[in-house]
Amino acid sequence: MSTERTQHRFGFVSSIISGLAILRRRPSSPGTAKASGEAGSSDGPGYETSDVHVGNTARVMAGLMVTALAVIGAMIWLETMVSTDQRQALPSLTAQQTARLVPPPPNLQADPYADLAAERAAEGRRLDGYAFLDASRQRARIPIDRAMALTVGRTLDP
Repeated sequence: MSTERTQHRFGFVSSIISGLAILRRRPSSPGTAKASGEAGSSDGPGYETSDVHVGNTARVMAGLMVTALAVIGAMIWLETMVSTDQRQALPSLTAQQTARLVPPPPNLQADPYADLAAERAAEGRRLDGYAFLDASRQRARIPIDRAMALTVGRTLDP
């Protein structure tokens, strides 16, 4: 077994050495071969001499498209199967759950300007009139003008 490993190592090392030897024989750039006086290079003209095979490229693209469509189709099928199984595992809905809900009608103001006038009149009566604030008649509400007249010229400190 050790001889196989040794031969394998030497085969790997020898392939590296032969690759380096090929690189050493090649000129570093296309212009150096002509400058050194060599008649021609064994590598060729230095550019691609053949075009891309359109048929092979089209086959690869078609294969990619078919693969993508197959994956998308498999995902849709799997999602459908899982959701169907989940729906079958759920209990059926009750009559209350399937009944149609009817919301109540909206509470609309018939005449908003009249409502606003009534609210302002009520506020005016509260501000300009006298009234007791509690059932024992210990606290009373007086008009703002009267309260201001009573407090003018007096200190508010107790």
